[in-house]
Amino acid sequence: MSTEEITSIEQLDYCPVTQRVLLISAFPRGVHELVRDLSDGCFDVMVFHHLDQGLRNAQSADLLIFDMTSLRTTDEESTLQTLVQQEFSGVPTLFLIKESMLSELGDKLKQQELMVWPGRSQEVLYHVQRIIRNREQKAPSSLLLTGTSPAIYKDLWIDRKKMSVYRSGAKIELTKTEYDLLVKLLLSEGAVQTREDLLSDIWETSFLGGSNVVDVHIKSLRKKLGDRASEPSYITTVRGVGYRMAD
Repeated sequence: MSTEEITSIEQLDYCPVTQRVLLISAFPRGVHELVRDLSDGCFDVMVFHHLDQGLRNAQSADLLIFDMTSLRTTDEESTLQTLVQQEFSGVPTLFLIKESMLSELGDKLKQQELMVWPGRSQEVLYHVQRIIRNREQKAPSSLLLTGTSPAIYKDLWIDRKKMSVYRSGAKIELTKTEYDLLVKLLLSEGAVQTREDLLSDIWETSFLGGSNVVDVHIKSLRKKLGDRASEPSYITTVRGVGYRMAD
Protein backbone atom coordinates (compact mmCIF):
# COMPACT_ATOMS: atom_id res chain seq x y z
CA MET A 1 0.00 0.00 0.00
CA SER A 2 1.40 3.39 -1.00
CA THR A 3 1.95 6.33 1.34
CA GLU A 4 -0.81 8.24 -0.48
CA GLU A 5 -3.28 5.39 0.08
CA ILE A 6 -2.41 5.16 3.79
CA THR A 7 -2.82 8.91 4.19
CA SER A 8 -6.19 8.77 2.42
CA ILE A 9 -7.42 6.01 4.74
CA GLU A 10 -6.22 7.88 7.83
CA GLN A 11 -8.09 10.97 6.70
CA LEU A 12 -11.28 8.98 6.17
CA ASP A 13 -11.02 7.38 9.62
CA TYR A 14 -10.12 10.60 11.42
CA CYS A 15 -12.65 11.97 13.92
CA PRO A 16 -12.02 15.73 14.25
CA VAL A 17 -14.54 16.10 17.10
CA THR A 18 -15.35 13.34 19.57
CA GLN A 19 -18.32 13.52 21.92
CA ARG A 20 -19.16 11.30 24.85
CA VAL A 21 -22.32 9.24 25.20
CA LEU A 22 -23.08 7.51 28.48
CA LEU A 23 -25.33 4.45 28.08
CA ILE A 24 -26.97 2.82 31.08
CA SER A 25 -28.29 -0.66 30.37
CA ALA A 26 -28.85 -3.68 32.59
CA PHE A 27 -28.27 -5.90 29.54
CA PRO A 28 -25.68 -4.22 27.28
CA ARG A 29 -25.75 -7.19 24.91
CA GLY A 30 -29.15 -5.98 23.72
CA VAL A 31 -27.71 -2.63 22.59
CA HIS A 32 -24.39 -3.94 21.24
CA GLU A 33 -25.24 -2.83 17.71
CA LEU A 34 -26.04 0.68 18.91
CA VAL A 35 -22.75 0.93 20.81
CA ARG A 36 -20.88 -0.16 17.69
CA ASP A 37 -22.62 2.37 15.43
CA LEU A 38 -22.09 5.22 17.90
CA SER A 39 -18.40 4.35 18.10
CA ASP A 40 -18.17 4.28 14.30
CA GLY A 41 -19.90 7.68 14.29
CA CYS A 42 -17.06 9.27 16.30
CA PHE A 43 -18.72 9.04 19.72
CA ASP A 44 -16.93 7.82 22.83
CA VAL A 45 -19.39 5.42 24.47
CA MET A 46 -19.29 4.50 28.16
CA VAL A 47 -21.60 1.67 29.23
CA PHE A 48 -22.76 1.18 32.81
CA HIS A 49 -24.79 -1.79 34.05
CA HIS A 50 -26.14 -0.07 37.15
CA LEU A 51 -28.16 3.12 37.35
CA ASP A 52 -26.31 4.60 40.32
CA GLN A 53 -22.95 4.17 38.56
CA GLY A 54 -24.25 5.94 35.50
CA LEU A 55 -25.71 8.83 37.48
CA ARG A 56 -22.41 9.42 39.28
CA ASN A 57 -20.72 9.89 35.89
CA ALA A 58 -23.53 11.82 34.19
CA GLN A 59 -21.79 15.20 34.20
CA SER A 60 -18.93 13.88 32.08
CA ALA A 61 -21.26 13.07 29.17
CA ASP A 62 -22.69 15.03 26.25
CA LEU A 63 -25.73 12.73 26.13
CA LEU A 64 -27.26 10.15 28.47
CA ILE A 65 -29.06 7.12 27.03
CA PHE A 66 -31.20 5.06 29.38
CA ASP A 67 -32.13 1.58 28.18
CA MET A 68 -35.61 0.94 29.64
CA THR A 69 -36.35 -2.16 27.58
CA SER A 70 -35.32 -4.66 30.26
CA LEU A 71 -37.69 -3.31 32.93
CA ARG A 72 -40.61 -5.32 34.17
CA THR A 73 -44.02 -3.97 33.12
CA THR A 74 -44.91 -2.81 36.65
CA ASP A 75 -41.68 -0.81 36.97
CA GLU A 76 -41.61 0.84 33.55
CA GLU A 77 -43.49 4.11 34.02
CA SER A 78 -42.47 4.70 37.64
CA THR A 79 -38.77 4.26 36.81
CA LEU A 80 -39.03 6.50 33.75
CA GLN A 81 -40.89 9.11 35.79
CA THR A 82 -38.13 9.07 38.42
CA LEU A 83 -35.42 9.51 35.80
CA VAL A 84 -37.25 12.39 34.13
CA GLN A 85 -37.34 14.23 37.46
CA GLN A 86 -33.59 13.76 38.01
CA GLU A 87 -31.21 16.69 37.60
CA PHE A 88 -28.44 15.91 35.11
CA SER A 89 -26.80 19.38 35.06
CA GLY A 90 -28.25 20.18 31.66
CA VAL A 91 -27.04 16.98 29.99
CA PRO A 92 -29.72 15.88 27.46
CA THR A 93 -31.24 12.40 27.76
CA LEU A 94 -32.66 9.78 25.41
CA PHE A 95 -34.79 6.88 26.62
CA LEU A 96 -34.87 3.55 24.79
CA ILE A 97 -38.26 1.96 25.41
CA LYS A 98 -40.30 -1.04 24.25
CA GLU A 99 -43.08 -0.37 21.77
CA SER A 100 -45.60 -1.73 24.29
CA MET A 101 -44.72 1.10 26.70
CA LEU A 102 -45.96 3.86 24.38
CA SER A 103 -49.65 3.25 25.03
CA GLU A 104 -49.08 3.28 28.80
CA LEU A 105 -47.10 6.50 29.14
CA GLY A 106 -48.65 9.75 30.30
CA ASP A 107 -48.56 12.91 28.17
CA LYS A 108 -45.65 14.42 30.13
CA LEU A 109 -43.47 11.36 29.62
CA LYS A 110 -44.34 11.24 25.93
CA GLN A 111 -42.79 14.72 25.61
CA GLN A 112 -39.38 13.30 26.50
CA GLU A 113 -36.84 12.11 23.93
CA LEU A 114 -38.06 8.53 23.41
CA MET A 115 -36.93 5.87 20.97
CA VAL A 116 -38.42 2.42 20.44
CA TRP A 117 -35.84 -0.36 20.75
CA PRO A 118 -35.01 -2.82 19.23
CA GLY A 119 -34.97 -0.68 16.15
CA ARG A 120 -32.70 0.58 13.43
CA SER A 121 -29.48 1.63 15.09
CA GLN A 122 -28.79 4.19 12.36
CA GLU A 123 -32.07 5.89 13.26
CA VAL A 124 -30.94 6.16 16.88
CA LEU A 125 -27.61 7.56 15.67
CA TYR A 126 -29.51 10.27 13.80
CA HIS A 127 -31.49 11.19 16.91
CA VAL A 128 -28.32 11.26 19.04
CA GLN A 129 -26.70 13.70 16.63
CA ARG A 130 -29.86 15.83 16.51
CA ILE A 131 -30.26 16.02 20.30
CA ILE A 132 -26.64 17.04 20.87
CA ARG A 133 -26.70 19.54 17.99
CA ASN A 134 -29.87 21.20 19.31
CA ARG A 135 -28.36 21.52 22.77
CA GLU A 136 -25.14 23.07 21.42
CA GLN A 137 -26.97 25.59 19.25
CA LYS A 138 -29.01 26.77 22.24
CA ALA A 139 -26.08 27.23 24.62
CA PRO A 140 -22.68 27.49 22.94
CA SER A 141 -21.21 29.61 25.72
CA SER A 142 -22.13 27.18 28.49
CA LEU A 143 -20.46 24.40 26.54
CA LEU A 144 -17.34 26.46 26.19
CA LEU A 145 -17.32 27.18 29.90
CA THR A 146 -17.71 23.58 31.03
CA GLY A 147 -15.09 22.22 28.68
CA THR A 148 -16.88 18.86 28.66
CA SER A 149 -17.94 19.06 25.06
CA PRO A 150 -16.95 20.65 21.79
CA ALA A 151 -19.04 23.76 21.26
CA ILE A 152 -20.61 24.83 18.02
CA TYR A 153 -21.00 28.35 16.63
CA LYS A 154 -22.66 28.42 13.23
CA ASP A 155 -20.46 26.04 11.21
CA LEU A 156 -17.47 26.21 13.57
CA TRP A 157 -16.60 23.50 16.11
CA ILE A 158 -14.49 24.58 19.08
CA ASP A 159 -12.84 21.85 21.15
CA ARG A 160 -11.50 23.52 24.30
CA LYS A 161 -9.79 20.40 25.54
CA LYS A 162 -7.56 20.38 22.47
CA MET A 163 -7.68 24.15 21.88
CA SER A 164 -8.72 23.43 18.31
CA VAL A 165 -11.20 24.91 15.86
CA TYR A 166 -12.79 23.01 12.96
CA ARG A 167 -15.06 23.73 10.04
CA SER A 168 -16.67 20.86 8.11
CA GLY A 169 -14.23 18.43 9.71
CA ALA A 170 -11.16 20.44 8.65
CA LYS A 171 -8.97 21.98 11.31
CA ILE A 172 -8.36 25.73 11.11
CA GLU A 173 -4.78 26.44 12.15
CA LEU A 174 -4.90 29.30 14.66
CA THR A 175 -2.17 30.74 16.83
CA LYS A 176 -2.77 30.67 20.58
CA THR A 177 -3.57 34.38 20.55
CA GLU A 178 -6.07 34.00 17.71
CA TYR A 179 -7.68 31.06 19.48
CA ASP A 180 -7.90 33.01 22.76
CA LEU A 181 -9.49 35.95 20.95
CA LEU A 182 -12.13 33.73 19.36
CA VAL A 183 -13.01 32.03 22.65
CA LYS A 184 -13.13 35.39 24.46
CA LEU A 185 -15.60 36.75 21.93
CA LEU A 186 -17.71 33.59 22.05
CA LEU A 187 -17.92 33.67 25.82
CA SER A 188 -19.19 37.25 25.70
CA GLU A 189 -22.44 35.92 24.13
CA GLY A 190 -22.70 38.73 21.60
CA ALA A 191 -21.72 41.53 23.96
CA VAL A 192 -19.17 44.04 22.69
CA GLN A 193 -15.58 43.52 23.82
CA THR A 194 -13.60 46.76 23.79
CA ARG A 195 -10.02 46.83 22.61
CA GLU A 196 -9.02 47.65 26.19
CA ASP A 197 -10.86 44.56 27.46
CA LEU A 198 -9.14 42.34 24.92
CA LEU A 199 -5.72 43.79 25.66
CA SER A 200 -6.23 43.22 29.36
CA ASP A 201 -7.51 39.64 29.04
CA ILE A 202 -5.45 38.31 26.14
CA TRP A 203 -2.20 40.29 26.43
CA GLU A 204 -2.50 41.07 30.16
CA THR A 205 -1.68 44.71 29.66
CA SER A 206 -3.61 47.96 29.98
CA PHE A 207 -1.42 49.81 27.46
CA LEU A 208 -3.25 50.98 24.35
CA GLY A 209 -1.37 54.03 23.27
CA GLY A 210 -1.63 54.01 19.44
CA SER A 211 -1.16 50.26 19.35
CA ASN A 212 -3.15 48.38 16.75
CA VAL A 213 -2.17 44.94 18.06
CA VAL A 214 -5.80 43.89 18.63
CA ASP A 215 -6.87 44.97 15.15
CA VAL A 216 -3.94 43.14 13.54
CA HIS A 217 -4.77 39.85 15.26
CA ILE A 218 -8.51 40.19 14.57
CA LYS A 219 -7.68 40.75 10.89
CA SER A 220 -5.53 37.60 10.86
CA LEU A 221 -8.25 35.61 12.66
CA ARG A 222 -10.87 36.78 10.19
CA LYS A 223 -8.70 35.77 7.26
CA LYS A 224 -8.25 32.24 8.61
CA LEU A 225 -12.00 31.94 9.28
CA GLY A 226 -12.80 33.18 5.78
CA ASP A 227 -14.62 36.17 7.28
CA ARG A 228 -14.95 39.67 5.85
CA ALA A 229 -15.19 42.88 7.87
CA SER A 230 -17.64 44.39 5.36
CA GLU A 231 -20.03 41.37 5.52
CA PRO A 232 -19.13 39.54 8.74
CA SER A 233 -20.29 35.99 9.39
CA TYR A 234 -18.34 35.55 12.61
CA ILE A 235 -16.80 38.77 13.96
CA THR A 236 -18.47 42.19 13.77
CA THR A 237 -16.59 45.48 14.21
CA VAL A 238 -18.22 48.03 16.51
CA ARG A 239 -16.67 51.24 15.25
CA GLY A 240 -14.72 53.20 17.82
CA VAL A 241 -15.27 50.53 20.48
CA GLY A 242 -14.18 46.99 19.66
CA TYR A 243 -15.61 43.69 18.43
CA ARG A 244 -18.39 41.18 19.05
CA MET A 245 -19.60 37.91 17.53
CA ALA A 246 -21.89 38.38 14.54
CA ASP A 247 -25.62 37.60 14.79
